[in-house]
Amino acid sequence: MQKEKKKATKLTSSEEHTKLIRLLVEETPEERQKLLNNIDGILCHMLDLEHDDLPWINPNQHTEKWEKLMKNLRLVVGKIEYESYRKTRTVH
Repeated sequence: MQKEKKKATKLTSSEEHTKLIRLLVEETPEERQKLLNNIDGILCHMLDLEHDDLPWINPNQHTEKWEKLMKNLRLVVGKIEYESYRKTRTVH
């Protein structure tokens, strides 16, 4: 029996960004910006990077592979941070 090959889904940078923004669509612009800054801070801390090393801060200064990797990591960390934020958020 042959195993079926799974199709790898590739996200374009605009799709990655759109997915991240969809997570934050219910938030106010201030909350959204705070979450995005937290995500960037987590990535910089985890990977021992400077803020300027992030491809969305300094576009066109990194390889395509680095940009793709960082955008995917931002999406993953964003999802985790968003879920954590939702658990601690209270509804008034």
